[in-house]
Amino acid sequence: MNRSLAPNGYDIGTDVEGDSLDTLHSRIGFSCWLGLIAVTGFVGNMVVVVAVALYPKLRTVTNVYVLSLAVADLLTCTTIPFIVVGMVSTTGWPLSDASCVAVAIVSFVCGGSSIWHLTVIGLNRMVLITMSTARYQKVFTRCNVVIFLALTWLIPLNVIIVPFAAGLTRLGYDFDTHMCSDHEENEDGSENLIHTYMASTFLTCIPLAIVLLFYVRIFMFVRHHSRKQREWKSMKRAASTVPTVSSRPAGADVAQATPGHNDDDNTAPPTTSGENREVSKSWQTNNKIHSTTASQCKFRHSLEYRITKNAFIVVLGFLCCIIPYGICVLGQYGPEGVPMGQGFLLFNSCLNPVIYGTKHPQFRAAMKNILTGRLRAPLVMSNSVGPSTVTNR
Repeated sequence: MNRSLAPNGYDIGTDVEGDSLDTLHSRIGFSCWLGLIAVTGFVGNMVVVVAVALYPKLRTVTNVYVLSLAVADLLTCTTIPFIVVGMVSTTGWPLSDASCVAVAIVSFVCGGSSIWHLTVIGLNRMVLITMSTARYQKVFTRCNVVIFLALTWLIPLNVIIVPFAAGLTRLGYDFDTHMCSDHEENEDGSENLIHTYMASTFLTCIPLAIVLLFYVRIFMFVRHHSRKQREWKSMKRAASTVPTVSSRPAGADVAQATPGHNDDDNTAPPTTSGENREVSKSWQTNNKIHSTTASQCKFRHSLEYRITKNAFIVVLGFLCCIIPYGICVLGQYGPEGVPMGQGFLLFNSCLNPVIYGTKHPQFRAAMKNILTGRLRAPLVMSNSVGPSTVTNR
């Protein structure tokens, strides 16, 4: 067998027989999968960017972070062709060392930025759903929106740049995984897991825990709100079926209340006495407040809850990618020389546009117009979320 060493002493592995040939075939097959992710992710995320650029109704605070997330996924997809070059090469990294370092930095920054984008989107949905409009406007001012957006990029950038600039970590071509990544060994061969620990802490564990707490808070609020709604409807039905106490003299006919009220009936029930009067009075007060904004709240809750549900599905999609990635990395699963876990992680770059295109009511309409060439067509959404003229925050 013919084997050669790279200038830094790593075994390049240029065998063309036996296991090395099988490994090369595995890397080529894996590269085809990465190429499919790159094409799908690039097209899907580009459609998201174009949709926000074309339709003013999509230019909301939440979609500022959705747009930035799409840009992060776009950049990730642009690095995949370079990853493929390194995967199929039998002589090491064919380009300059600086280009390999750049690919590693962009990959880590965009990957870490994705989860921080999901965290900020979760914060936005939690404040919007669980707090008042005034509080939402105080939290998400223009200045704060920019600050949150900057943090989603600066945190992962500092996690990768600061240790590398300080000489604590090394970036470059990894001859074991055939990828531009961080080296878990120093030049003297000693173990160096600084970047591994920092990335797993600040780019995975902390943001993931925060975003899950946000959605737990939303779930608890929605459940409490639904329980209150059921109690209010029960009180309304009880008030509508209370018999009327006549004020006529004794012996006169006693009128009976007619149970004909439904959820949309704003007519107050007849006046009663005693305990029933208290029920009726409480019903009238609640119904008066509810009836003034019933139609607006019905639409707002329907649309906002669907958008929030869609955002949570994006988080679940990320979990479905990061968990197999962690299992493959920790258990070292996959063919020799093929970083199988990386395939799951990169798949998240093309998953988000698919979720938006199938679940998000406004993006679904916009993406349908773009893909069918009707760029100037209005956004036609499902009747369940109201007319397309209403813009969510």
